[in-house]
Amino acid sequence: MRCRRIQFACIFGLASLTFGLLSPNASAKQYSLTFYFGQMTSGEVASPFSQNIHLLDAYIIVAACAWKAKSFLNGALSMELEGQIGKYFGDQKNWEMNLAVAGRWQRFPWQKRVNTSLAWGIGPSYATEVPRVETVLSGSSKQLLIYWFGEITLGPPKSSWAGVLRIHHRSPGFGLFGTKGGANTLGLGLKYYF
Repeated sequence: MRCRRIQFACIFGLASLTFGLLSPNASAKQYSLTFYFGQMTSGEVASPFSQNIHLLDAYIIVAACAWKAKSFLNGALSMELEGQIGKYFGDQKNWEMNLAVAGRWQRFPWQKRVNTSLAWGIGPSYATEVPRVETVLSGSSKQLLIYWFGEITLGPPKSSWAGVLRIHHRSPGFGLFGTKGGANTLGLGLKYYF
């Protein structure tokens, strides 16, 4: 029962933050579409690029739409709301829906040569069935878990397009949604700003 209350409080807090970002005081609306392809790994979240990871026969294709809700520090930092839908294939076949609130840093010394941004976002993740590969990796999993992503974008200056490298992560959120489940996926794709 206590765990349910904590889950409710976290979802309520995320919803409140989201509605706060969507307030009429938000800066000019800017959108982006991101499409990426990813492969699941057996690696730990603390070391997704270590030599001990193994690529698994489970893949995802994701379409994501983000809205830049507010900007800070003269546009160097922005807050975004991103919704995603993804489809797994290979050893895992479920669909996945994610909603994340993200921060994006986009001011680097080399910005005039290579348009670069770093982003990190977090929110709920819902799978249409208990993910098979997550269950094999952890012993069990759940449909509803926490999702977070880390992203690097690189593109030509003043272009509407950028390449994307993304870590796509699902987990129980340090016990918030249980103790087992989740996985890391390494993704590559394209982002279009409009």
